[in-house]
Amino acid sequence: MSILAIVAHPDDADIFCGGTLAKHADRGDDVQIVHMTSGEYGGIDTTEDELVSVRQEEARNSAAELGCGCDFLEFNDGRIEQSLENRLVIVDVIRNHQPDVILTHFNDDMHPDHRATSRLVSNAYYMASLPLVETEYDPHDPDNVYYFGKPTSAFDPSVYIDISDYQARKERAIDHHDSQVEFLENHGGIDAEFDNLIDGVRAEARVLGKRTGVEYAEGFAPLHDVTTDYLE
Repeated sequence: MSILAIVAHPDDADIFCGGTLAKHADRGDDVQIVHMTSGEYGGIDTTEDELVSVRQEEARNSAAELGCGCDFLEFNDGRIEQSLENRLVIVDVIRNHQPDVILTHFNDDMHPDHRATSRLVSNAYYMASLPLVETEYDPHDPDNVYYFGKPTSAFDPSVYIDISDYQARKERAIDHHDSQVEFLENHGGIDAEFDNLIDGVRAEARVLGKRTGVEYAEGFAPLHDVTTDYLE
């Protein structure tokens, strides 16, 4: 099985689906994380160029912790826009990686990059299989898209993945993002749900776990309702 997580920023995959990605990687699946941006707006007392280097290195270390591949696109943090050109970039990402399953952001989210990524990925998912849409790579038809989201949004998962054996590893992966953990915990207000980030992520996983009788879980909303084995 092949899993492709397309996320807006370098820490998003770890926070929202890191346990699931690690679980699939340990099963022997091909698991890749593609970051739309390098998160160059998420810093204090630094420049965008300096932060790109830092955050990409942190993301690679985090992906290695999870057992995943790691890549970056060249969208601008905070400025991801809807266009046919940008949609075709994602079409080629999908065609290149040929995933069975795509993971990405839920479309109802406070962060504009999360909303934009969700829409671009959803639209590209439909176009990726069309033979007359000509891009660098051959058409590919993934089985499904699974959305993850913040508990503060209208996100209502129906698929739950038991990550009880992977919660500690997920937290270690998040800890690799030193620059972003510090930024989020000091940002306040806008990202108040990220105060005490690790504690908050653990608490959310525990709440989701209680819904299905396990210690920790991650939740997803599938685009298509299908029988699930992990995320199959």
